[in-house]
Amino acid sequence: MAKGENIYKRKDGRWEGRYPKGRKTNGALCYGYIYARTYREVKEKLIIQKAQWLFSDKKNNHFFVGTFGNWADLWLNHIKKEQLKLSTYASYSNKLHKHILPVLGDTPLEKIEASDVDCFVKELGEKISTSSLHIIFRLVKSCFQTAKERGYIHSNPCDQTILPVLKKTKVRALSRQEQKAVEQVCLKSDKNLPILLALETGMRIGEICALKWEDIDFTLNTINVRRTKQRISNPHVSSRTILVETSPKTMASVRLIPLTKKIKILLENEKNKTKSDYVISIGVRSVEPRTINYRFRRIKQIIGLSNVTFHSLRHTFATRCVELGGNIASISAILGHSSIKLTLDTYTYAFLEEQQRTIQKLELL
Repeated sequence: MAKGENIYKRKDGRWEGRYPKGRKTNGALCYGYIYARTYREVKEKLIIQKAQWLFSDKKNNHFFVGTFGNWADLWLNHIKKEQLKLSTYASYSNKLHKHILPVLGDTPLEKIEASDVDCFVKELGEKISTSSLHIIFRLVKSCFQTAKERGYIHSNPCDQTILPVLKKTKVRALSRQEQKAVEQVCLKSDKNLPILLALETGMRIGEICALKWEDIDFTLNTINVRRTKQRISNPHVSSRTILVETSPKTMASVRLIPLTKKIKILLENEKNKTKSDYVISIGVRSVEPRTINYRFRRIKQIIGLSNVTFHSLRHTFATRCVELGGNIASISAILGHSSIKLTLDTYTYAFLEEQQRTIQKLELL
């Protein structure tokens, strides 16, 4: 039974792959054979043979594999792709082609040493932020680690690299006065509903764009967050972007958020006027993140607000919850954080202020 080019199911249940590895003295092709328990294993090994050049150092009985670029393409498109969301795949592809392959792509995989990685990190660190550098380095390290696990290299050249210290920046949240000013302007137009949603629920901009009426239970007063919408780089056309709707950022991001009375009234009013399946829409179509960002920029200009982004609205919601003495586990769950530690790390300053107020109360006893 055949399944794909030169891959066959054997009678003993195993899969067999055949590839040309040279020619005999009479000019006839000489074939090599690969066996594995699954079709996918055989396919991956065949791709290795085709995507990389292999030659033997007879003196040391050692094999050198092809370029890092060959391996990175195989790793991303044939090993990792099925495990990744389209948005994550597009992000990986963009980073590989923009930052990594121009430097390491043409170097034989097995020839890359720790010093090469150190030079790569140093040069890249002069062009991008430290946080971006950490993200790209993790991608490179993971790529090498998979090669090591499959026996294509003996060690991971990234293991000894020391990255610049990643400094945590203080989260910028709106003050109560700023929040009130934003709310007053937003209430003058229905188009500003997504901004009020962020302030009242802590939802991410993509989650708001993908929110449907079926996700809101007006009887139980809850919002069920189960999808997100974002514009990503087109993995097939580098100069283009595409809008995709996918599952949320993490498993923890799929969550229930209680509705405040204020936002419930606004949502009910909007539902009576719209014909769209989406809560935030233009006609019947959903609104995309950059449209909402544009609306928020207009409001910032009216108020004279600076040094804040739409994501600051989510931080504002969380900060108000902390100031009101909200339970850390509950706040973490509403935000969709993967762990309580992440919430504590993100809002350390807010919890510290709450702790200081608690201590001050003790002093009055």
